[in-house]
Amino acid sequence: MKNSRKTSSKITLTEVAQKVGVSPITVSRALNKPEKVSPHLRETILKAVEETGYVPDFAARALASRHSNLVGVLTSLLGSSVFPPVMRGLEDRAHGTGIRLQYANTRYDPKEEIYQLKQFCGQNPTGILIGGVQLDPVVLDILRQTTCPVVQFIDISLPPVDMAVGINNAAAGVAAVEHLRQQGYRRIAFIASRLDIPVRMRLSGFQTRLEEEGLYREDLVVMIGAESGVTAAGPVLDQLYAIEPELDAIFCATDEIATGFLFECQRRGIAVPDRLGICGFTDLEFAAYTVPSLTSIRTPLYALGYKGLDMVLRAREGRVSEKVVDMGFELVARDSTRRKG
Repeated sequence: MKNSRKTSSKITLTEVAQKVGVSPITVSRALNKPEKVSPHLRETILKAVEETGYVPDFAARALASRHSNLVGVLTSLLGSSVFPPVMRGLEDRAHGTGIRLQYANTRYDPKEEIYQLKQFCGQNPTGILIGGVQLDPVVLDILRQTTCPVVQFIDISLPPVDMAVGINNAAAGVAAVEHLRQQGYRRIAFIASRLDIPVRMRLSGFQTRLEEEGLYREDLVVMIGAESGVTAAGPVLDQLYAIEPELDAIFCATDEIATGFLFECQRRGIAVPDRLGICGFTDLEFAAYTVPSLTSIRTPLYALGYKGLDMVLRAREGRVSEKVVDMGFELVARDSTRRKG
């Protein structure tokens, strides 16, 4: 028996236009450049698109124009708790624009970065956002050769290939040290799981500020496994106290790592903040609710994602106003470093 569904026919842009009573170019504008169509008409067109089951032919569109409507997001942070707020910002800015976001997780692997970037470039993207990766020289060469806008996000410490949005991670590292010093801490360790660009710049600021007072110690900089942010605290504390029995503070590259040290200090009966101060980074939602509450560097993750895609869209329309956007950061002092008296 024949299937009654029409599987061979495909709804066209013209059919959607006829249903609404407008020209095909108006439908195209509503899908690709919604700001050029009135909100009421756009809603009517979107409703017709949904009712008819029209699916845009992205391949044909890419051939007809210089770029597709795809924006590639290349990051090593995709599996971390840091990225969801960034993703929400990206998705909210993309909503209603006709832009398709495609994510690729590089897993801190330079070969994977190169492979995924080539995959993006092969689709004639409208733009590329790249952040939290190593930026291998080959990656930089590919980015320089792209014909679409490129936005590097998370860090603005280094000169961008095209545009950049984020925070000055080196300055944030300085701010963390200055806060710990103001609280009287002197023997301060730095803990991270990976030395990607943002973390590398935080360490640079940390080192520079401590060197000014002759307090920087390379043996108190510890790298842990990428997947052991919480569970590594015990062995790392053993290592640090063996090196420096008078260790009195830890600056962690992420809130997850910092939380692991809070748990381990509770288990061992180490008083935080009196005996050991702990500072995290990012100020994820849970940081305010740990016991003691966690001091952290707050970064505007949602706004970073939103602004990053906004820069791509503005560049596509020839409305670039800023090449580098500093989103700023805030040190949020809480009980994990707030010494009494």
